[in-house]
Amino acid sequence: MSTTDGNSSDRISPMDEDYVGNLDALTRDLKDIEMIAASALSDTPIDHAATQYIVSTSTGLTYSDLTAHHQQRREVEGWGESDIADVLDPIALRQLDEWRAAQRFVWERGDLVVVGVSGLMGALGNLYDSQVDAAVLGGLSLLKKTDLLRRWEKETARLPIDYTGPKFGGPAHRVRSAGHDIGRFFSALDQIRTGTFEGTWWQDGQRMFETVATTRSGLPFAQAPEWHLAVALLLKHWAADFVTKMNLPLPGWTLLCDMPNPDLRKFANDAYAGTNSGDGLNLRSGILTPGLGMLATEVIIRTHTHLGAYRSTGSPSLATPAAAKRTEMLLAAHAAAGAVSLSQTTAAAIVGETAVAARHLNIPVLMRVGMLALKVRSDAAARAEAGAPSWEELLADEAATWTLPEAVAIADLWDRPEAS
Repeated sequence: MSTTDGNSSDRISPMDEDYVGNLDALTRDLKDIEMIAASALSDTPIDHAATQYIVSTSTGLTYSDLTAHHQQRREVEGWGESDIADVLDPIALRQLDEWRAAQRFVWERGDLVVVGVSGLMGALGNLYDSQVDAAVLGGLSLLKKTDLLRRWEKETARLPIDYTGPKFGGPAHRVRSAGHDIGRFFSALDQIRTGTFEGTWWQDGQRMFETVATTRSGLPFAQAPEWHLAVALLLKHWAADFVTKMNLPLPGWTLLCDMPNPDLRKFANDAYAGTNSGDGLNLRSGILTPGLGMLATEVIIRTHTHLGAYRSTGSPSLATPAAAKRTEMLLAAHAAAGAVSLSQTTAAAIVGETAVAARHLNIPVLMRVGMLALKVRSDAAARAEAGAPSWEELLADEAATWTLPEAVAIADLWDRPEAS
């Protein structure tokens, strides 16, 4: 909130030293007025010196003139330095703390540069997502050759979730049942505990359920009735599959293949299968690879904001306004990367990739943008709630004070002949 008499140089900055000094002077004047009112109400002698000073106080001063007048009084009367804690009551101090905590820090030039750089990195990560994903796949392929992953692959052989019979086989078999869907953990776990594959397929609009207890060669599937053993086998199997080209479906993606709509089922299958083995939308290309770019953006902006806090306060911890600015910066940077992701997906679909174009969607960034947008909205609402009162509210409060007995007594006092 600011006050001005028409000159921009007279605007009040609520937390500057002049404001505190003026508030201190007004508090002293109010104490004198309360003393005069108390004397008038109790019919005791009135301090005429204080009365004369208040009556003769100049009016119509600009804020600058008022500040100079109060500073002169401070020096002449020897008031000493003023502090905001000395002129506000506990309730007002608490409100001031809440107001300070809810204020929004204005972006500086360095903030804009950091957001631009981090947003550019995220955008480039989306533009070259295929190359980045190929590099990630190369790193995972090295893990696949380790003794640990090879041992896990052997230990989890012949599990029912790996059934590839009619209706469930092919390179994209992992998307056709719950066994490789980390979003359907308990369904996959039940198959291992019972040693029975469970899946669904559609024929003439009818949903068909299928259970299989043996491999295609006639051998029974491996099973682990104990919970802890079944969990261990499932996690090992998923880890061994995660480092392969086809990776694992996105969480819950296999549910799309169970839907009645044939176009939706085809989309889910084609998006996962891709045009070539491993270039479709899976857990690696949809979460891990784009997550690297998102992580880089987070690291850059968080490092910048915490270093700024450390230089200013000696502590890397962020106050509420600084944390709100960090949220705004993250939203801006991630939104740039998300916009590039959506544009690239649309362009790829137009040029003929159809369902496979979904692999360009930066799912982690889009989800992060949504969460950050909600947080920014929440911060804005908190600032509005803790904001300074409007001029209408202040006017109502000011008018209300003149209905108090003290105000009436002072008004009567000024009307007496001896007051003049």
